[in-house]
Amino acid sequence: MASKEILKQAKDFIYELNTARHEYSFSTSEQWTLSQSTAKEKNALEAAYYPVLSITSNSGDLSGLAALVQEKLSNLPATAQSDEQSTKDRIYLVAHCETKLK
Repeated sequence: MASKEILKQAKDFIYELNTARHEYSFSTSEQWTLSQSTAKEKNALEAAYYPVLSITSNSGDLSGLAALVQEKLSNLPATAQSDEQSTKDRIYLVAHCETKLK
């Protein structure tokens, strides 16, 4: 069971995603893509896409946070993370839309 803090983080992040979805006029076919990222990967996504939303979590809680967000937004694609990429440097859950390039 996820802690109350992780549940609150997920709820707040979903609220931000839904607000941004309306603010940036997403069509029905446009969806958020989630990735668990390092600071360098997050910066690369921010340079390529707009809007990009992110939340910081400790590396141990990040996969649980990502799973909660995906569960609430059930049609949300997520990038796969290999075991070798699961490092303590991955502290960001980053959402971007593949069709909204800068």
